[in-house]
Amino acid sequence: MNPLLRKTVIVVALLAIVAQWFLKDFIFVSIGLGRVIQTIDEFPYNCHRIQHKRLEGCEDLWLDDEARVLYAACAGSLGRSGWNQAMGALNISNRRPGGSELMALNIDSPGLDGLFGMHAIKPLGYGGATGDMTLDLVGFDVRIVSTETLHFYLINQRPPVDAKKRYLDAKKIGANATVDMFELKRGDKKMKHVKTFADPEIYSANGVAVMENGGFVLSNDHSGKVGLRKELDMLIGGGNVVFCPYTSPCQPATPKNLFFPNGLKRGSDGLVYIPSALKDEIQVTELDKLGKLSLVEIIKLGMPVDNFAVDAKGDIWAAGLPKVFEIIAMMKDPFGNTAPSTIFKITKEKHGYESVRVIEDKAMKVLNGVTTARHDVRRGESSWEGL
Repeated sequence: MNPLLRKTVIVVALLAIVAQWFLKDFIFVSIGLGRVIQTIDEFPYNCHRIQHKRLEGCEDLWLDDEARVLYAACAGSLGRSGWNQAMGALNISNRRPGGSELMALNIDSPGLDGLFGMHAIKPLGYGGATGDMTLDLVGFDVRIVSTETLHFYLINQRPPVDAKKRYLDAKKIGANATVDMFELKRGDKKMKHVKTFADPEIYSANGVAVMENGGFVLSNDHSGKVGLRKELDMLIGGGNVVFCPYTSPCQPATPKNLFFPNGLKRGSDGLVYIPSALKDEIQVTELDKLGKLSLVEIIKLGMPVDNFAVDAKGDIWAAGLPKVFEIIAMMKDPFGNTAPSTIFKITKEKHGYESVRVIEDKAMKVLNGVTTARHDVRRGESSWEGL
């Protein structure tokens, strides 16, 4: 066999092996073909839904364990499906009228209506993209500054505008994602705008995790805002994580090769946990002094994961995606489609990480399209939110 033919045969064989591995991973992990999903009746919990229009389409949750308030970033189900760069939905007219709301619920006081004193936290001192003071919320994180003060880091998927605050064509240039920081005094219903983090490295923002000294890490779920390369991300990867110091420009903390990195969080151990909404791979990473994330370990749960949350004990709660393409369909049509949900708890032990499937809902009796889970250690209860 001549050398050229031999090299060709080797390359073809390697490509065949890679393709076989990729298809197997894609079919059985991402699509979830043949995956056994349990019914909610198999778990020892009494679950019920809290339904209200203002609590629809809430991408992320955060629990203030001390003040006993659960916060939710809610864009509305239709608003979230109509204005969502990650899904290619970039029609500005489909944004939720009046914008997103940061909702608050007093979790120890359900009230007669069962809505837990639901109320919005009104932003002050924030003009918005066009001067209308509206927010377009995705994920968020909170830094406890003192016993009285909280700093909210809100991913804001703003529409693009020109110098005169006139809308530009988002379908051509994408959204104008920023991270907006607000200060809230515990017990107040208004939050004061402190700072906008706007940076070219923040372009497809999905999740944010506050680090020490007020900086943060942020996941870009795609390789870009729009374009052909973005469309290939599902096949070859392209997302990344960036580190943004409080007073310096953002910088890439990982290469652009991640598969839909989603709602990352900083654990109680200081490590950064990065989920993938396409692969069975949770990357446990450590941020160094140069702003780079180095891989420490990989955790596998058997399915992709949307968002993380860390409870008061340091356990990590993960919203699993047993049927990725069903959740994608639900994102496009939240009232016409459904998607099963799985919630895991990840515990760090001396010998490594342990995970347990906490609850699952195959028939979607209660949990439908869940993207985030928060656990209240004090009451032993959990809250879930979805599309």
